[in-house]
Amino acid sequence: MPLHLGSVYEAPSDKVEKSNELDLLVEKSRKIIFETKSVFPFELFPDKITICPNRVTITRNSLFSKFEYPIQIENITGARIYRTIFFATLYIDTFGIAAPNPIRFLKIDDARMARRYLLALIECKKANIDLSKYEIDELREKLKKIGKVRERRK
Repeated sequence: MPLHLGSVYEAPSDKVEKSNELDLLVEKSRKIIFETKSVFPFELFPDKITICPNRVTITRNSLFSKFEYPIQIENITGARIYRTIFFATLYIDTFGIAAPNPIRFLKIDDARMARRYLLALIECKKANIDLSKYEIDELREKLKKIGKVRERRK
């Protein structure tokens, strides 16, 4: 009698589910919710922030190099801006990893929008909301409403 060492059987539905999960992750990774750069010539090599549903990437440029610093939304605890008359600085607060250097010389409206999206993505992550269901334009509108911070009017 031959000895059977056994075989691994995986139900077809498991493969389909795993494939769908991977496809959803790919789809999430392709969506760029918001992107902005610091203003040249105040930054000789402007920094860039790219916000996606599952991560934020800060790109620091220099004369002969580029450094990309991706941060998962799970590691972001908050976002703050410091405004001057013409520009703003965006601070990203993190947990479990080193906080990135602030992104300086952003247009004020761009800094406010980046903060708004970051705060909304943090809230969505806390509530376990699946953002892959939404088209990018609809997602942007919903995130704008969720992340809105009340500001004093003078």
